[in-house]
Amino acid sequence: MAAKIEINHIFWFNLTRELHRRGRNKRESGAFLLGREESTRIVRAVYYDDLDPNCLERGYIHFNGAGFVPLWKICQDEKLRVIADVHTHPTTWTDQSESDEANPMIAQKGHMALIIPNYAHRLRFSLRGVGIFEYLGDGQWRQWTSRSGIVSLTCL
Repeated sequence: MAAKIEINHIFWFNLTRELHRRGRNKRESGAFLLGREESTRIVRAVYYDDLDPNCLERGYIHFNGAGFVPLWKICQDEKLRVIADVHTHPTTWTDQSESDEANPMIAQKGHMALIIPNYAHRLRFSLRGVGIFEYLGDGQWRQWTSRSGIVSLTCL
C-alpha cells in the first residue's frame, strides 16, 4: 500500500488557485509536490513552468527533461524530495491520458500523480473529482479514489 500523503487545506487552496491562474482557464498546468525526507506531508510546490518556461505553451504539458536539473537542486538545497506531481485537465475527466500513463513525471515506484478537473477552476477545499494514481513501476499504475484516504487534506 502506498504511503498516505498529507496536504494542508490552505496549501491545497493556494495550489489549486495558482494552477488555475497559470493555466488561464485554457491550458493545463502542473507542479511537483515536495516533502521532507521522512515525511509524507507536502510542504512545497514547484510549478512546471518555473522549471521549464515553455512547457505549457502547447495547451497540454510538455516538460523538457532539462527542467529536472533545477528541481533536483531545490530538493538538495532544501533537503526535500518529490512525493507527488499534480496537473490539471480541461474537463471533469480525470483519468490518465495515454501520455500521462506512458510518461510518469517521476518513474519511481510509489510516486503519486494527482489530476485536477476543470483547469482547477471550481476546486478549492476538496479532493472530490481529483484523479489519484500511484506508480507501481514497469509502466503500471493503481488508481485510488478520493475517499480512500491515500491523499488527505489536513488542518495542520
